[in-house]
Amino acid sequence: MENFNNFFNNYEKNEITNEELVRLANENTFSILMGKITIEELFEQDIDIPLLVDPSEKSLSNEKKREILEGMIEYYTEGEEYEKCSELVKLKNKL
Repeated sequence: MENFNNFFNNYEKNEITNEELVRLANENTFSILMGKITIEELFEQDIDIPLLVDPSEKSLSNEKKREILEGMIEYYTEGEEYEKCSELVKLKNKL
């Protein structure tokens, strides 16, 4: 969890733009949701890692989960990444 907190405390030092921060957070969160990587594997990369959700938060309401998924769907729709949108819609419909 240290990497998660360090990223948001130090991202200005890393000279990462807000756009890049949003892209990384969406991509990392998407990879975890789709089972392409675990949180542990992501943190083992020993880099500062942005995510859309703090993984130390034990329980999220279904409403909050839907809100996060809707934001990701909107993000990927704007980028015309419709396959990712489709996968996220399926997850959202399961809630």
